Amino acid sequence: MNSLDLAWRNVQRNRQRSIMTTAALAVGCTAALMFAGYANDTVQGLQTTTIRSDGHVQIVADGYLSFGQGAPGRFAVRDYQGLMAQIRRDPVLAPLIKLVTARLDIEGSAGNARLDTSTNFTGEGVITADQATMLAWDGLNTHIPPHASYLTEAGADDGVIGAGLAQLLGMCAELHVKHCERMPDAAAPGVSPAGLPADLARLSGAAPVAQAGTPSIDLLAATANGVPNVVRLNVLAAERQAIRAIDAMYVGMPLGLAQRLVFGHPGAGVSAVVVLLNHTSDLATAQQRLEFLVRHAAQKLDVLSFHEVSPVYDQIVSNYATIFGFVAVLISLITVFSVVNTIGMAVGERTVEVGTLRALGFQRGDIRRVFVIEGALVGLIGSLVGVAAAFVLADFVVNMAGLSWTPPGRSSAIPIRVDLLADMSLLPKFVLGLTVLAGLSSLSPAHRASRLDITEALRHA
Repeated sequence: MNSLDLAWRNVQRNRQRSIMTTAALAVGCTAALMFAGYANDTVQGLQTTTIRSDGHVQIVADGYLSFGQGAPGRFAVRDYQGLMAQIRRDPVLAPLIKLVTARLDIEGSAGNARLDTSTNFTGEGVITADQATMLAWDGLNTHIPPHASYLTEAGADDGVIGAGLAQLLGMCAELHVKHCERMPDAAAPGVSPAGLPADLARLSGAAPVAQAGTPSIDLLAATANGVPNVVRLNVLAAERQAIRAIDAMYVGMPLGLAQRLVFGHPGAGVSAVVVLLNHTSDLATAQQRLEFLVRHAAQKLDVLSFHEVSPVYDQIVSNYATIFGFVAVLISLITVFSVVNTIGMAVGERTVEVGTLRALGFQRGDIRRVFVIEGALVGLIGSLVGVAAAFVLADFVVNMAGLSWTPPGRSSAIPIRVDLLADMSLLPKFVLGLTVLAGLSSLSPAHRASRLDITEALRHA
């Protein structure tokens, strides 16, 4: 009879204790797997929303991350159209790329002259035809609904603003913004508002006239030469942003209008050339190839992945990894104490049996091996039961319950799901890890059993 057969018989001998130990390990394994599956799905959702906003790779002027937000004209990519064309026809990148687009970031002041209200704004100019593709990217199959965009190719002077900005500018009623406080009257009866200064009014007057019935605001920003410039934006809608500070400042507009504001004319430059890939797994290959392409460009350019553009993504992933590590430690402690207790009691109950086996010629290593395999079998069974229970709970309870939540960085809810197959190595790691840990936890009582004196063991009552 080999050690495995003997260990399996011992597991079955006291079924109640084996079942209790296995159940404890299975519950711990199920809980850890459910958290890991939820964390995997959340991280994939976070990656999806981050890439929809920033793309996989951005090509920017050298120094843009440090200084570009305050001086978008100075730190602009100049020949962006030629660069975009070069990327699209590159034989290495072409199969990997879903979209190549451009964006221009702006900061300035926004005003509603009719109510004499103004505030700072942070805006972005985008190629409207590319927005739908960016916002619908789902390379990880998260099935998160794409965020709708009101920007269209037809409206060269049309844009959207944050709901918070609409509130600050007193445009709640015009834009039909829900949960928006009305701007109180600032002027006393009989006193008219001052309106725009004469020089800015002349600049605003040079901008296209707002469409009849369409609310509009005036945007003021410094050009690349430091000269103030004003354009008029027809506001199509107010879109609530997830972060309150951004919601109070956000302006989205077509790229051409943003370029007119910063450079005085369209086509002059952009803050970044944005590359959207079909699959995130191709990021390293694409970034390396892009760095090669821009190496000899006339302008010094940096190639940044979304990890560098949006470092909060890695911070959140790291936070989940830390929590999961803490949960794994708790499960390990449960495993150690459960298995040590089970094998320790088995050694005490089978002292005479151990003495008999030693008298029949079993070596100390044979006795030790039997108890270690017994502990490993308990760990293996517990982990397999835990994996099966996790799949049942994930697929037939959580994922079918229709639960949702609104994570940081989003203004709309996303479904709560547990994805156990996002990381294919997760399940084998859990099964192998718990099995090995349970076997190692059996070493101490197994060693004690192997050191029993044969005569004393046989006389044990």
